[in-house]
Amino acid sequence: MTVQISQAAGERGTSWPTHVQDLSEGERLVIWAFRRWVSGPQQLPLLAREFDRQFRRAEARPALQALDAALTGLTRHARRTIVYHQPCCACLCADEVCFLSIVAALQSGAQHAAGAMAQWLVRREGVQDFVAALDDLAECLSGSGHDLPYRTQQRNPVHTTTAQPLSLLVH
Repeated sequence: MTVQISQAAGERGTSWPTHVQDLSEGERLVIWAFRRWVSGPQQLPLLAREFDRQFRRAEARPALQALDAALTGLTRHARRTIVYHQPCCACLCADEVCFLSIVAALQSGAQHAAGAMAQWLVRREGVQDFVAALDDLAECLSGSGHDLPYRTQQRNPVHTTTAQPLSLLVH
């Protein structure tokens, strides 16, 4: 089995992220919160404590409520089974990157792009509420200094090589 990798994959802005290490601090917070929320209600106290730590006092609860509203909408209106990794996994999947991209687009004022991306995750009747909740989360993130980079397009890699995987990961 061979895997195509780019030498420039680790450089910021040159490709879509595939690992948590490729993310900004704000993106890591969003993915961590997403994964904790989907892991079950027993994670809520941990989420609340981390949001109290990461957000300004006035934005912690609204951010948690916005995340809850977005993910509740996602579970109700998902177009298909949403794929995600366990909370401590270093990998990212396309659905997680899409979620991050929607929040980043909203922070950048690209509401139409966010709505278009949301349709990949959510059925048409749930898009408006899903995007509105993520917009609230995006505002809380911005207000607390957690700006997500808006990766508008994937750039062509500088050089592509074939590599053998070092080992198989268990998620």
